[in-house]
Amino acid sequence: FPVIGAGAAAMPELLTAAGAATFILLVARIGGLVLIAPIFAAKAVPMKLRTALLVIFSLVLLPVARAHAEVAPVLTPLTMLSETIIGFGLGLGSAIVIAGASAAGDMMSVQMGLAGASVLDPMTNIQVPVMGQFMTAFATLLLFASGGHLVMLSGLGDSLDVLPIGSVPDLGAGLLAMSKLGGQVLMFGVMFSAPVMAATMLTNVALAILTRAAPQLQIITVAFPLQIMAGLFTMAAALSLISVWFTGWATYHDGMLQRILGPMLASVR
Repeated sequence: FPVIGAGAAAMPELLTAAGAATFILLVARIGGLVLIAPIFAAKAVPMKLRTALLVIFSLVLLPVARAHAEVAPVLTPLTMLSETIIGFGLGLGSAIVIAGASAAGDMMSVQMGLAGASVLDPMTNIQVPVMGQFMTAFATLLLFASGGHLVMLSGLGDSLDVLPIGSVPDLGAGLLAMSKLGGQVLMFGVMFSAPVMAATMLTNVALAILTRAAPQLQIITVAFPLQIMAGLFTMAAALSLISVWFTGWATYHDGMLQRILGPMLASVR
């Protein structure tokens, strides 16, 4: 039981003022990650489970955080805010991919004529098009199947070396870098949905030409089913291509962390 052993080893650290401050700041950093990371931030995950994971991760990483801290951390509102923003940035890379997959599903629904078919998304507790929920679940499954959760935890551990607990980075530059990544959601949405959008567009063009060439055929009566069939078949073929992209997700995640944490490292104090 290595987790129990690590937690027991961290207990003496909590009895000191510096250890208690480090633990609280570490909870803030991991809390920022849990706040936005896929699955961990889902509404379907009970709050008690999220709290338990937060405490366990904090106890396990406490000795690592203490080892990398150059000076004893000071518990202030500024350091609490800094740690939360750092954790938020650590989970933003994976959240952008999942949000992009959801946007792709919404675009597919509009192109296929299924935008009115909405269901309750258990992850967000809001009504979303059925294709959006499918793409969200599919991307989340691929993310965890490719070890995405381990990549996020590895990034969390590496951040304790790059940004020691209690340090105050350039929060303005970090928040600006995060805001600039909003366009990545649209990029992923278009990238994942491009095959379906192209297939439905070509289907509509072909049906329009056929309607003009032979208006007596009443193509409009079968246009809607054909549009859905073309979209579904294309999506089924494109899922394998999306799966191939997720095999290199770790490299993308590392690049995303560099874009977020790099500006914050400019003035660490």
